Amino acid sequence: MGRKKLIVCNLSFDDGATIEEKVLSMFAPENLINCFSEKNYEQYKKVINHANIQMILNDPELMETIYTFFDNNLNTTTTSEKTFMHRNTLNYRIDKVRRLSGLNLKLFEHAIVFKNLIIINNIINEYESALGEKKSKKKAKTAKKEKQETVTA
Repeated sequence: MGRKKLIVCNLSFDDGATIEEKVLSMFAPENLINCFSEKNYEQYKKVINHANIQMILNDPELMETIYTFFDNNLNTTTTSEKTFMHRNTLNYRIDKVRRLSGLNLKLFEHAIVFKNLIIINNIINEYESALGEKKSKKKAKTAKKEKQETVTA
């Protein structure tokens, strides 16, 4: 039996599409596996690099709150108890994600979409880190070769 081929979809958006519309479409579970490919890599990267999404992903305190909220099955009472955080503070942080991304993490489907966004962001970061290391090694190898050629000449 041969390997199954993933269906590749084409991600394209109207220029007027909001960040919320893009995120909800791209990171929805039913679209994620079929759409995440080399062909759409730049589209995912563009949405993840949107200033509002980056404000969330680059805020360690907010991300720690989100992870704890997810670990506690979207239960605000348990999350506020485990983080020793007032419920209003927790609700403010969850609302901040909604204001920036359009995703209400208290809604299960939106929480899944955001979790998928985090996963894809991690994959992209790991890929680019590995790519950067590969380029550095290649550059060092080329420099070493050039140095040897200079010495022998």
